Amino acid sequence: MAKITQRFLSEVKEHLEPSDVLDHFTSLPEDEVYMITQLQEAGHREKACMKFLKLILKRENEEEILENVDKLINAFREEGYQRLVDCYENTDDEDRAAGEDFMEFLFKMTKPELMNEIDAASLIPILLAKGYIKIKDQQYLNSLQVGDRSEACRELVRRMKKKHKHWAAALFDALNETQPALLTKIDPGASNDELVQKGLVAAPDSSPTPSTESDSEEEYTSDLEKYDKEVSEKTLKRKKVPEMRLRPYQLELAESAINGHNTIVCAHTGTGKTWVALHITKEHLLKNPEGRVVFLARTNALVEQQFNLFQKYIPDKKIYHLHTATKECLGMNLVFEDHHVFFLTPQILLNNINNKRISLSDVSLLIFDECHHTRKREPYNNVMKQYLTMKRKEKEVPQVVGLTATLGVGDSTTESGALQHMLKLCANLDVYDISTVTKNIEEFQKHVAIPKRETIKMGEKEKDPLKSIILQNIERIEEYISTTEVNNNKQLNPMWQKKPKRKDGKHYQRWTVHFRNKVSCKLRNNKQLVREVHAAMTHLAAYNEALDVNYLMNRDHVIEHLQRKFEDDLKTIDTASTKEKEFLQMIMEFCKKAGEMKVEMNPYLKLMREKMVEFVGEYEEVKGMVFIQTRATAFALAQYLSQELASLGIRAAPFTGTNSSETSKGMPDAQKNETLENFRKGDVNVLVATSVGSEGIDVPDCNFIITYNYTGNEASVIQMSGRARRHGSTVAHISDQTIQRREEVSLQKARLMDEAFRRLYMMHPDDRMGKILKYQSEIRNVDDPLSVDEASKAKKSFQLICFKCHAEAVSNTDLRLYVGQHRVVTNPDFRSRCEFDTNTTPSRYTISIIRCTKCKLKWGTTFKIEKLEIPVLKVTAFLFTTGGEEPHRFKKWGKVSLHIESIDKQELLDIYKDTPELEEPDD
Repeated sequence: MAKITQRFLSEVKEHLEPSDVLDHFTSLPEDEVYMITQLQEAGHREKACMKFLKLILKRENEEEILENVDKLINAFREEGYQRLVDCYENTDDEDRAAGEDFMEFLFKMTKPELMNEIDAASLIPILLAKGYIKIKDQQYLNSLQVGDRSEACRELVRRMKKKHKHWAAALFDALNETQPALLTKIDPGASNDELVQKGLVAAPDSSPTPSTESDSEEEYTSDLEKYDKEVSEKTLKRKKVPEMRLRPYQLELAESAINGHNTIVCAHTGTGKTWVALHITKEHLLKNPEGRVVFLARTNALVEQQFNLFQKYIPDKKIYHLHTATKECLGMNLVFEDHHVFFLTPQILLNNINNKRISLSDVSLLIFDECHHTRKREPYNNVMKQYLTMKRKEKEVPQVVGLTATLGVGDSTTESGALQHMLKLCANLDVYDISTVTKNIEEFQKHVAIPKRETIKMGEKEKDPLKSIILQNIERIEEYISTTEVNNNKQLNPMWQKKPKRKDGKHYQRWTVHFRNKVSCKLRNNKQLVREVHAAMTHLAAYNEALDVNYLMNRDHVIEHLQRKFEDDLKTIDTASTKEKEFLQMIMEFCKKAGEMKVEMNPYLKLMREKMVEFVGEYEEVKGMVFIQTRATAFALAQYLSQELASLGIRAAPFTGTNSSETSKGMPDAQKNETLENFRKGDVNVLVATSVGSEGIDVPDCNFIITYNYTGNEASVIQMSGRARRHGSTVAHISDQTIQRREEVSLQKARLMDEAFRRLYMMHPDDRMGKILKYQSEIRNVDDPLSVDEASKAKKSFQLICFKCHAEAVSNTDLRLYVGQHRVVTNPDFRSRCEFDTNTTPSRYTISIIRCTKCKLKWGTTFKIEKLEIPVLKVTAFLFTTGGEEPHRFKKWGKVSLHIESIDKQELLDIYKDTPELEEPDD
């Protein structure tokens, strides 16, 4: 503890921004973390620092304090606070420090005008490589450089100075490397008169008079010093705002919304619709200082992306990002009055509205990103149903602005049907006006790159021995199921007989999931068979994915896929049932046999490789995206490209959806954000993406797009092509005959959509409004189908049993609703019916994984409240049973039609506080 000196604490208090290191302390109480964050965001950074330090250093247990100190220093290292690390480790070099003090003095007395001469853009890569700034600093500084060069330079110095004691020498070295001529103005031997002559010091109004050192310091306190003391980008109080220069066509797109109309901003991918939305937001808040803007995006990654942009360009307004990892996501009212712009997913907004935390009437502007998804049971449409209900009741509603590259045509195959689809979309969004470019069309077209299109046909494979083995294994499993009670069950047999003949493709995958679910509900009295069929369907689904990987990739990728898929099951094979062991043994035998086979390179993958090599030779800088159908193949292809084409400079990474499906895991938001960041800065130059990469995400302009045996609907085809934004770019389709036919249908629909959109835009405003009002009258005032009103839920006893093996888990008497969001178990004896797996990376919200003792199915996770681990259940892991009724499975907690009592924090703590063994999970 000797190194925790007053000097060290003072340095921390002066320079640390606590939010930078909070994530390194996962066990801190949520309410304390929230308080620290709020203090910092409110501009009380030093108070936030002191609260944070007291929280981690004032502990009764000295070992705990030492552990926290180690965590703190490691956090400083990872977040770039080398200045604080050096202070703690007492590594001062007096001679070097003296020289740097002089350098710092020179920078202090430098005229503000000199900042305009320093090229921050050239310094940033050098300082990033040497560790003086971080990647997130680079992004922010680059955005400032575009608007105000001197602002970027000041912010660069501020960020370096707060984290590094030797910042001045590092800056001097970087300037010497990039702008040596500029350094001639900073001559250490220059007299004061020479400094005045060179423009470094303002000339005195009268003849110079002797002054003390303190007077001199006060005299030379520059704007930079004041900026360093008073301004922090975290508190959003910068003196200058990055200048935002919109193109004429972007101003045209924003015109209708700025005039207060509901509208859909429709323009090609890559033409800057987000900048248009930013401009609309700024103008709206200028006219409505007390207004509240809500920006909705369909995924957390998209929400965060837009939030990061907006907070740079509206620093005078408080902006808030609500996400599922914060307790405010269901208590939006806690932050609503203190902020002006909110970024969140539509479901979070719906949850707050349904829980009466806020009302849509509290919002003045509602922006929908990718608004063509406002249809059917999509969350966007559920928000608008709330809106239309309020409007009918003559309540105040917000202005609505939608953003999209295309309106789509839905299921329509005719021009009239496509027009009807667009009018219904307008009715759902309460929009009578479409904002598109008509006045500045010539200038607009300059910024719309039209890539050249290529089609490369995949012929038939001469032989595919691996496919034959996979199909044999599928046949063996299907034959086993045919010998069980399933084949004679009147409720199950019809569905079993309708199993798809083709074992590849999504149709078979969906069938395995639906049949597994139905067996689990219908065979309640045969737990062993339920468990065996569950395992069988899981293996069939995995073989289905293996067929897709095998079709497009090499043998080794198929083996890796199956080994990764059953990695956990193979580790616990000793506890598996006889049939489960048999299925796992089939996997091991397949991998061994496949590994011994002599197979040639997949001819389709060879086409992909050749095209990639061609692009490397064609483009000076390789930047592209490859679109593919399944997650399994995306991971395999990214790995292959990175390994096999590394010598050509190819650095590939997968990019898939966040939500886990019934058969595969999702890609965590943190990993997706990191991948996108690496793609933007060039560490990754090829993104291998599923459909999630086709819309919404902000990626650098690509010079090629490849669709690898994949196509989408008319909207996604346009959006995928729109990723190739650079002039001279290429869109290449490598596909078999089936996919090519689908691609042609999608292209025909795209042409149909263009003509229908032209008709929609050319309609007389009165006719358009009349049709939209007619469709609105047909929209029923129904509750959100994704959730059930708590008051209407049945209050009766029920039991949760394991979906896979029907083991008893918990009854409704031991289940509670915590903070309106989490279903927690209130009976400490629950531990005896499950296992707690700590072989996972803990976070502030997940300490360990809960698994069924018998079949190892994941039941949920635990999180900490103070020092206690509380189990939180996953709804899809269970069947709900009520008396003698047939069990029922729900896909979301919001759809559960049974009432669950609420519980508050103190009640939960009172239940668990006398159970000390729960403080640490079992081994």
